[in-house]
Amino acid sequence: MVLARTAFAVLAALCLTACGNGSDENSAATTEVDVATTAPGVTFTPKGDTASAGKPSGPITVAYRLIGKPVVGQPIAVDLRVTSTLEGKPVTLNYRINDTTALMLAESQPRSVTMAAGAADDGGRAQQVTVIPMREGRLYLNVSASLDTENGSMSTVTAIPIQVGDAPRTLQQNGELSTDEEGNPVRVLPAKEN
Repeated sequence: MVLARTAFAVLAALCLTACGNGSDENSAATTEVDVATTAPGVTFTPKGDTASAGKPSGPITVAYRLIGKPVVGQPIAVDLRVTSTLEGKPVTLNYRINDTTALMLAESQPRSVTMAAGAADDGGRAQQVTVIPMREGRLYLNVSASLDTENGSMSTVTAIPIQVGDAPRTLQQNGELSTDEEGNPVRVLPAKEN
């Protein structure tokens, strides 16, 4: 089982290198552009990690950037940079969309990919996912990154926001703004009828 996983990870790394996703040419071009990094959503800390004693973080970090401007009905590529403090371990990326009427994966896009994550020092490993916005608004692509360790599986989930269209996001107001007896602002919600 472990041998099969290792062989698959090596094969995936070779495929990424052959496709140019892991080449130095792409890495140099991508590092010049600002990449938005999401905060890790996992509280696992690798054994022996002597990082800051503050907020715990997971062993996997997913950074992302959109390539181009999202347009309804047109594919848009999302560059991902995956880094791990546990170098050499294969990382599995799963792509999920909660509302398939708003956003969908491109037909040729696999829903899951296994790759070797890079260290933060070398900029991580590149992966690209293509999605198609189906309507305007704020849409989300969820990327789950997981790896297996001696202590079990560790994972993190990143929600990548994709703003389609120029309209600013507006919050829907519920109820009416009022004040209580002490003058503090409160929101009065209508009672629901059964």
